[in-house]
Amino acid sequence: MLKKYTIVTAFIVFIGLILYLMLNIQQPSLVESVKLEEQYEDFIIHIHVEGTNNGFQVLRSIQYTGDEQITIQHRTPLTQVTIGADNAIFTGSPISKQLEPGHQYYPQQPMDFSALEKGEHTLYVHTQFFIDGERIDIKSEATISFQ
Repeated sequence: MLKKYTIVTAFIVFIGLILYLMLNIQQPSLVESVKLEEQYEDFIIHIHVEGTNNGFQVLRSIQYTGDEQITIQHRTPLTQVTIGADNAIFTGSPISKQLEPGHQYYPQQPMDFSALEKGEHTLYVHTQFFIDGERIDIKSEATISFQ
């Protein structure tokens, strides 16, 4: 009788292990890292998409290439990244940041995303900030692939 329970338990554990491995092996992953640079006047938006163990992350920064010190104001986040729909939302109180020529500003932590379905997906990038009360919107798109 004990032998039967041992065999049944071992069989259930074996099936569970196979199912667990199949689910983890079949999880789609980012095919390749994507780098995107979008220039607008004296600003360059840098976007880097790279795979992680559980999906992918997006690193964002803005570089100022002008000749004089400048102050920008932005809400959170400075650069919003969305997938499949261009629907960026900027919230929060304004943040002021003084930028020096050649300065690269990293205002946010990396954005972490779960793996997407296999195939191609459109990544929408929208950066919004203000200079002397004038709103600046810089938009771009990239395609990321999962397999």
